[in-house]
Amino acid sequence: MFSKLFPYEEQLWNRKELFESRVIAYTPELMMMEWKFPKAGHVIPLHDHYHVQVSYILKGSAKVILADGTEKLCKAGDAAAFAPNEAHSVITAEPNTVIMDVFTPIRLDHLENHRREE
Repeated sequence: MFSKLFPYEEQLWNRKELFESRVIAYTPELMMMEWKFPKAGHVIPLHDHYHVQVSYILKGSAKVILADGTEKLCKAGDAAAFAPNEAHSVITAEPNTVIMDVFTPIRLDHLENHRREE
C-alpha cells in the first residue's frame, strides 16, 4: 500500500513569468497538479502524451482545442478528459485562470521540473 501526506509547504513548485504550477500529490500511478495563469491568452500548444489526463477549471475560463479542430470554452466547474496520445491545446480566456490536472501514470517530466520552495 502507498500512503503519503503532502502538506502545502512541502509541495513542489515551478514558478515562471507566464504561469506557476505545483505538484499537489502523487503516487507511482497518479499525479495531481494545479496551474495558475495570471494573464488571458496564454497558449499551451497542441501536444499529446501517453498519459490519461483529466482537467478541471477551478477559476476563470479557457478554450480547449482538440486535434480534430473541436473547440470549447470551458469555465469554472467544467472538466475535460483526454485519452492517451490525444492531441489537445488550451488557451486561457481570462486572467487568473486556475486549472487542476490529474494524470495517470505519473508525469515524470513535470515532477522533474518542480522543486520545493526555499
